[in-house]
Amino acid sequence: MLGALVSFIVAIIILVESDGEPTSIWIVQPSVYLAIASAFTNVLLYFAFKQAVTVAWWRRAALPNATIADLHRYWSYGDSVWESIVSGKRVNIIAIASILVAIVPVNGPFIQRASRSRLNTITKASNVQVQIAQKLPSGYAGVISGRSYDPSLLTPDFRKVVNAANAQVPITINSQDCTGICTTAIQGASFQVNCTSSPSPCRLGSFDNAESLGVRNVSNDVTVFLTKFIWSSSGSEDSKKIRLNVQNKDGTGCVGNLQVQNCSMYPATVTYQVVIDGNRSTIELAPGTNMSSDRVEHLLQGDEYPESYAPSQGTILGGFYKALSDTYDSSAAMVQRPIVTLSLVRAADPTQDLIQAFRDLAFRSAIAASVASDLQNVTAQDNFSVTIYESHYLYLGLAIVFTALAWLATFPIFIGWWHVGRTVSMSPIETAKAFQAPMLQNADPNANASKLVKGLGERPIRYGTITRHDSGQELLEMNDPRHIKVPQSGQVFSE
Repeated sequence: MLGALVSFIVAIIILVESDGEPTSIWIVQPSVYLAIASAFTNVLLYFAFKQAVTVAWWRRAALPNATIADLHRYWSYGDSVWESIVSGKRVNIIAIASILVAIVPVNGPFIQRASRSRLNTITKASNVQVQIAQKLPSGYAGVISGRSYDPSLLTPDFRKVVNAANAQVPITINSQDCTGICTTAIQGASFQVNCTSSPSPCRLGSFDNAESLGVRNVSNDVTVFLTKFIWSSSGSEDSKKIRLNVQNKDGTGCVGNLQVQNCSMYPATVTYQVVIDGNRSTIELAPGTNMSSDRVEHLLQGDEYPESYAPSQGTILGGFYKALSDTYDSSAAMVQRPIVTLSLVRAADPTQDLIQAFRDLAFRSAIAASVASDLQNVTAQDNFSVTIYESHYLYLGLAIVFTALAWLATFPIFIGWWHVGRTVSMSPIETAKAFQAPMLQNADPNANASKLVKGLGERPIRYGTITRHDSGQELLEMNDPRHIKVPQSGQVFSE
């Protein structure tokens, strides 16, 4: 009984200790230990029940008013679950315990199901290192050439960045300190953006009298969509920034307003909100952030951001201007004709998308242009997934119920074992001696089965027909083989 109890307590301890623990620290799965523990519990509980039945049988035989029927039922209920089930009004504690011990193995599936694995997200603070330039090297992006001093070429390094940005290739970094998905803030080269918005009235011409006037072609046209990046290499104030002009017709109808956006981007050092994927060793701008949400730490002006405007010289702003204008400059005009209605045409405002593309290009450039001295140590919120064991105590509770019922039903059967006085068993030799079988009459009356077998074990015996000399009755019993005959077919024995 104690062994069964200890085994089940061990199973409970395993469940409690493994709850929330990473699977990597368990060489053997908790479910394996639980299966072993439940098997030990059930085996020891069954063994205890059989011993309890034996003690109860002998204890009942020693009590007053015991009957042979009582002894038979004790043995029968302890030996057969079916006899316990059909015991009816003669049910006793042994019958109940027999049924409960028989069904106690259902605790195995319950207790094994009580431990399962699942993915768990853990958040912790980690110190990570990120290499990012806080300002771009002089002449990094483009080369000025020609009489107009226009940037005609992108530098090889910047061309790679532009191609990667256009294809949205993931930005790779060395992120050994980040074990999962890390969110943090880092300072890097970018731009400060200032935008103004204003409406511009527009009206498409009326053609009520177009046929009488013989007008069948263009009467007027309106630029309903325009995106244009502007930069000047003149060395003036316009050379220190990149401008973006956007115009769009945001509503339907012939009469309305064009929305005009004028944005200026100045070189600056900003604080980016970024996400580092330690599993893929990549970095990206945090979702939901934009250039306006980046905190400007310092505007780069004068000697901090030297720009050359001479032919064959490198430029930063000129390279950005060329890359952006080559990709995004566009326009669309709407022409009204008498036989076509275009008043339903509208164009969405692309300003934020263009600024976000500008920001992405600046961030990629800051990463690509960085050197070892640009390494930053920052604190990141590291979110990573680990597989852990999770204990489900409902299943443990069900297993405890079945085990406890069987244990509690078995324990009272042992009561009074101390009155038996010696070790007993249900060996047929020991019980036959207690019933004073003729062949065992000369054996030690207090000997247990082992001693009886040791003293009489070599005596020959056989079951069959024997004739009593005093009465001439033929009986079936076990006796000396010399007196035993083989029963014949149809032979009737005396009652």
